[in-house]
Amino acid sequence: MHALDAGQLNRLLRDLELTAPLVIKRAAPHAKQHLWLLVALRRTDGREDAAFQQRLARHVGLRGKLRTRKQALFDTIEALKALERPTFEDVLLRISELTGQVEKSVASSVLALLDPEQPTIDRDLRELLPRYGFPTLAEAPLFDECVAWHRSLKALFEQVIDAPRWAAISPRIDAGLAMQGDAVLTEVRKLNLQLSHSRRVVALMPTLEPVRIAPVRGALPGAPAEPMPLRGAVRLHLCR
Repeated sequence: MHALDAGQLNRLLRDLELTAPLVIKRAAPHAKQHLWLLVALRRTDGREDAAFQQRLARHVGLRGKLRTRKQALFDTIEALKALERPTFEDVLLRISELTGQVEKSVASSVLALLDPEQPTIDRDLRELLPRYGFPTLAEAPLFDECVAWHRSLKALFEQVIDAPRWAAISPRIDAGLAMQGDAVLTEVRKLNLQLSHSRRVVALMPTLEPVRIAPVRGALPGAPAEPMPLRGAVRLHLCR
């Protein structure tokens, strides 16, 4: 069962092709930050490394209740590192317990650092994907709704990456990012960056969907045809 039908997938890939050169340059700083944290997470104790904590907080957009409990968050992340293969449900549950709210964005960003093959959820992504027929996720969803949406999002990413047209888009993203060093982005991360940074560009693009014109209803048999008004003429209506 695919996340999008053939037509929806084609429109999404078309927009990815059109926006890649512009969008990826904007996404480059975020990509570099992700790679730095990916390496640092495995080499440092996040409970004590102030530089790591500062960069992680900026990367995941730490604010609100989580910001006041950031030390507890770093403790939780260290505990999650001990899991062999943490799932989104695991990470979402443990981080949400710190605030009593469904912390979908932070949880998915942390999971993507623990497992780079996992997609992240952010506002731009949530607002962009319904354009292509993907389900909408509420701003404050229930826990189970959020887990199910993330599962569907992962299926969507797999569908896009498996498409032949993605094989031509991916090298263009690599060229636009111009990454240095041995660390490389996964295909999931490249697609995530492209989607999350393209919403404002795509919003200005036409949908290019065919316009459906309602058929003209024919006149009743025997009824006189209504004369077509001349351009610029004013049609008068009698008041009774």
